[in-house]
Amino acid sequence: MSASTAPTCVIDPTTDPFIRLIEAHRKARHWSFAELARRGGLSQPEVSRVIHGIRMPTLRHVRGFAVAFASTPCSAMKEPASSAEWVAQLVDLAEDARLSVRTKEVADG
Repeated sequence: MSASTAPTCVIDPTTDPFIRLIEAHRKARHWSFAELARRGGLSQPEVSRVIHGIRMPTLRHVRGFAVAFASTPCSAMKEPASSAEWVAQLVDLAEDARLSVRTKEVADG
């Protein structure tokens, strides 16, 4: 990718429920992308690509985010109580994002 070519968004980070949830909980903890990545066993660039809508979240990302958020609960927000509950919630949202992208691709022909 050249310096003048911006990556294409796969999903809209301003409206996607998965990304909005991750961002809300990351910001509530005052974490950088790097801190979220470190706590979730992910790399900072892959966290950035998911949060900016450039990459669809995979199960590995879901697990990483779940581990990070479950390890440091935020009392200021209503959150799942365990890592498993985080995974369940995030898997549902990630699958909704995938279906939305596929539906748009079919509609666009």
